[in-house]
Amino acid sequence: MNETRSREAQNVRQAWGRVTRWLERNAPASAAALGGPATPKMLLDAETRLGVGFPQELWTWLLTNNGVRTVDDPSSGNLAAPGGSFLPCGWHLLSVEQIVKVYEWRTGIEAMEPSPDPDPSCLGWHRDWIPFAVETDWLYGRFIDTGTGLLGRWSDGDVNEFETHDSLAEYFHSLADDLPAHGTVEDGRLDW
Repeated sequence: MNETRSREAQNVRQAWGRVTRWLERNAPASAAALGGPATPKMLLDAETRLGVGFPQELWTWLLTNNGVRTVDDPSSGNLAAPGGSFLPCGWHLLSVEQIVKVYEWRTGIEAMEPSPDPDPSCLGWHRDWIPFAVETDWLYGRFIDTGTGLLGRWSDGDVNEFETHDSLAEYFHSLADDLPAHGTVEDGRLDW
């Protein structure tokens, strides 16, 4: 691993560690909703299926926590396990399996209804974007642009936002900073 990738991995581990330590101390039900680590095979299979490489930061985070667990009931759709929707606006982090599903769904929408405007802010989806967090029906979410490493956000019926954070580590540091100030805990679950 080269020095830059090693630094990126360390930064995301440190930032994500701040989030998980806060959850463990203050919102144990949300901490319990975190998935176990993904495996390298899971990540390689996802990259192969999607035809795009995941950034080092995403690898590092997913090898630590594979998003949040989802409800086992197939009729519940895309719901995070109780306590798992702990991001602002009730969003949840995606597992490798969900990343593939959301990516394919968003790519399918763009293929069925191509954006007439090539401006990335108007696109329904771009193949270089890897989703990592969503709200329940996947109409809103966050992605990593594999071309730039920057984070962005998509929204149904609105333009995409870019450069919301410079990196996944920055996003997790920002989340950790906001937890004590803006997060509330009820029954061990973080809410905003």
